[in-house]
Amino acid sequence: MWEIARGGGNRCGLRAAAQVVDVPPLALEVTEHLAQRKRCPGCGRITTAPFPEEASARGVSYGPRIEALSVYLMGYQLLPYERASELLGDLFGEPAPGVGTLHSALRRSFEELERTEEEIEERLRQARVGHFDETGLRVGGKGMWVHVASTAKLTHYAVHEKRGSEATEEIGILPSFRGVAVHEGWSAYQQYEQCAHALCNAHHLRELTFVEEEHKQEWAGRMKALLSEIEEAVRKEAACGQTHLAPEKIGDFEGRYQRLLEAGLEANPPPERKGKRGRPKQTKGKNLLDRLDKHREAVLRFMRDFGVPFDNNQAERDLRMVKVRQKISGCFRTKEGAAAFCRIRGYISTVKKQGENVLLALEGVFRGNPFVLTLQAE
Repeated sequence: MWEIARGGGNRCGLRAAAQVVDVPPLALEVTEHLAQRKRCPGCGRITTAPFPEEASARGVSYGPRIEALSVYLMGYQLLPYERASELLGDLFGEPAPGVGTLHSALRRSFEELERTEEEIEERLRQARVGHFDETGLRVGGKGMWVHVASTAKLTHYAVHEKRGSEATEEIGILPSFRGVAVHEGWSAYQQYEQCAHALCNAHHLRELTFVEEEHKQEWAGRMKALLSEIEEAVRKEAACGQTHLAPEKIGDFEGRYQRLLEAGLEANPPPERKGKRGRPKQTKGKNLLDRLDKHREAVLRFMRDFGVPFDNNQAERDLRMVKVRQKISGCFRTKEGAAAFCRIRGYISTVKKQGENVLLALEGVFRGNPFVLTLQAE
């Protein structure tokens, strides 16, 4: 940046200015608290004044800021214990929190966030549109599942041994959810009739691409083009402030959808029974057609309700970080550790979605004041 010197009438005084942005040397600040002891003149009993909440009567303890930073590194930046401890040691020098201290910080934040997690669960049950999905997770060398329920403002994770109905019932969000549940068509989700359903069309596009390219079926390419055309029409109308498509437009799209289903069924007739037992195996194209036909209302719900998205990308994005955590730090050793990560990560994800500072929100957890007051489902 260049600046003209204006003092003393000197008009030829040009000077260059350069700025360097840096951080000051980092060091831990130690605050010592002294507690007075008094002897009662009557009974002779000695009473010690209480220490502040963040201090410990047993000696040295770490404050809420460095505990928040520790959980931030492990729960948000996904560092394992050893690397988080090493980083803190490099930043601040000795004494750096050890692995045991970091584990204690995670355990404490897990306990402090119990009521916050319950609040997130309740807000999700009240959401107009919710996203649901699950992914595999290794815990103690054993395969388990992480289930996510989320919106654009809220995230909830739960780890469970099962993938299906037993898990959804125990988690308890979807069984009492009454909005529109967006998912990928898993039967454990479809069974709940108290809510409406919307299927992820991003998955349908991928399956249609497979049928078109691998089985050379023209109807699949045309169905893929139709779904994309409907999505584009919805996007344009929504951008103009509309909340729904014109009835004649909906009728045209539904008619074309039906004709493509009929063309697909001609190309994929029911398989012939070769034996007396069991169901005959269907082609992938026939399975896809049956879903598009049976659940057409859920497939096309985004066309009738602009508040419903075309896909389930929200849930997939929320689950992606769980898989990244496993790739960076390896599998969880215990289910308790996995549950702690899920609760803390759900809180961090919600804080980020709400536009709040993650470090300050985690510091609030250790000060007994987690971020809960402005949670909104939508």
